[in-house]
Amino acid sequence: MFDEYDKSYPIELVADFLGVNSRTLYYYERFSLVCPLRRGRKRYYSKADIRWLEYVRELMYDQGMNLRSIIILIRRRDNIILEECPEDVVDCFKNYLMQINKERE
Repeated sequence: MFDEYDKSYPIELVADFLGVNSRTLYYYERFSLVCPLRRGRKRYYSKADIRWLEYVRELMYDQGMNLRSIIILIRRRDNIILEECPEDVVDCFKNYLMQINKERE
């Protein structure tokens, strides 16, 4: 029905699924951790976005990394954050970086 990059999940549903509030997702967007599709004031996420945000949440809560460290590593594109990451999430991360670059152009 939906493909991996089809941005059709509303922010309220994603926030509930991840166990965070919508403000947290706005904050992640502000620092380019995620780039949802915007239709007016509404934001929509893909399955790939959700998987990526699950991993960011895991880095923060399970691994004890702070958001600033995660952002620095992502911007530097270090493989450090991907060492213990499942292969499908690594692929998601790499595709996600490419997607963000395309959207910024």
